[in-house]
Amino acid sequence: MTSPRPAAATAKPSRRPQARKYVNQAAGELLARCFPGLVPARVIEEALREKAQREGRLARRRT
Repeated sequence: MTSPRPAAATAKPSRRPQARKYVNQAAGELLARCFPGLVPARVIEEALREKAQREGRLARRRT
């Protein structure tokens, strides 16, 4: 009978480490310092929406 192997020995290695696709190091530092605890995707979405509105690329929402 063979002895059981530890889970770490049987786990498949990931293809590559977790990468931050849309946030570079400088943006990550700004997010951490200015918007701690917020979801980066939400902060980026709001910033893009405001920039697009300022530049006239997006119609402002009517309320």
